[in-house]
Amino acid sequence: MTGILLHKDHGVNASVYQCFLCGEDMGLILPGSQVKEFKDVGLADDSGKMNNKCGAISKEPCDKCKEIMEQGIIFISTKDNDHEYRTGGWCAIKESAVRKMGIDDSILTSICMQRVCFIADTVYDNLGLPRNQEINCIEEN
Repeated sequence: MTGILLHKDHGVNASVYQCFLCGEDMGLILPGSQVKEFKDVGLADDSGKMNNKCGAISKEPCDKCKEIMEQGIIFISTKDNDHEYRTGGWCAIKESAVRKMGIDDSILTSICMQRVCFIADTVYDNLGLPRNQEINCIEEN
């Protein structure tokens, strides 16, 4: 096989990668594969060797998240002082409702373009967004 480097002890040693947003399984990573997208997100070096220090996470949203992002904006809660640490809050809100939340225009423009917003716990809770539930799409009232 060309393009796949086999480990001398573990062979292919494939792993599953997850959606960056919801954490659901998206596909299979074959360590050593010469795939450009793995290099682009830091999962492999220029030679195609998988980086053991990186988690197996794709920055590309899964199909379910893409569909949700077409309908609304995903909000994910994080620790107040560590925006890399997710705390379990996850919901989707229609863009028309987000535009009525009183968010600063420059921030609102970025949120609407990105279709996802990582938000500190305190702000998440002050907005009254749901936690630890299945993905919700909140309807505009």
